[in-house]
Amino acid sequence: MHFKNPSGAKAITVQANEKLIITLEDFEGGERSFDLTVEMVGDNAQCQIIGRIQTTGKDHKKWRVSQIYNGKNQIGHVQLRGTAEDESFLEFDGGAVLSESSEGSDAEVTEKIMLFDQARGRALPILTVKTDKVASAGHGASIAPINKETLLYCQSKGIDRRTAQTMIKEGFLNLQEDPGSSNRKR
Repeated sequence: MHFKNPSGAKAITVQANEKLIITLEDFEGGERSFDLTVEMVGDNAQCQIIGRIQTTGKDHKKWRVSQIYNGKNQIGHVQLRGTAEDESFLEFDGGAVLSESSEGSDAEVTEKIMLFDQARGRALPILTVKTDKVASAGHGASIAPINKETLLYCQSKGIDRRTAQTMIKEGFLNLQEDPGSSNRKR
């Protein structure tokens, strides 16, 4: 399932023994907010959410992505990556709730934002675990400016600053590796 430039709210249910991959992609200008809730119902349900986003100018974009675990041996991963440029603002609120019935489940929420120029970002992964019998549960977030040493290295090899920033941004967003995406220029 693929969502391009998502906005508004969406709720999805993944049934027992079902496997779902959701990709989110937003590379166009404009301010948007998107709420996605995925509930896994029944044993062995699986859902992977991979999101890539960028903000530019003075845009503000926010994604709230949550997974709810209601069954045994479920697997869910939320992986959100984004870049914020100019004076834009990017927010991630990813989360997972493992209910008391989610024994043997595996949950992971990861959020990463790379900042350029005067941009700002906020990442708030929240993991709520209501049972001691999970296989694994983890969350993490990072917000960091572009690595100036990497940029300097590229420039020392004859790559102009703008091209180097684009290369670093595309590498960070892993644009060539996303399911459902093809080789594309940004």
